[in-house]
Amino acid sequence: MIPQINWPDLPLDPHSDAPLYQQLYAQIRQLILSGALRPGSQLPTNRALAKALGLARVTVTSAYAQLRDEGYLLSRQGAGTFVAEGLPGRVAAA
Repeated sequence: MIPQINWPDLPLDPHSDAPLYQQLYAQIRQLILSGALRPGSQLPTNRALAKALGLARVTVTSAYAQLRDEGYLLSRQGAGTFVAEGLPGRVAAA
């Protein structure tokens, strides 16, 4: 099930010095670390998220790839992209 995130409301600035894929990466990473996207949550497909945000598909693909490379996401062929269970950067509660 895809979480009820209002994806079009993500603050992305096309006039920023930071590329859009890095901005999208940072926004999704923050959603994961804040718990808004929980482990096991399915993310929209590259095509669906690109359409919702008015971005090129390669922008979403690049952001997802960076998150996958850093261990925040995992992709299952034919099933989709999901938030990883063991998240890097998450501090265990004391």
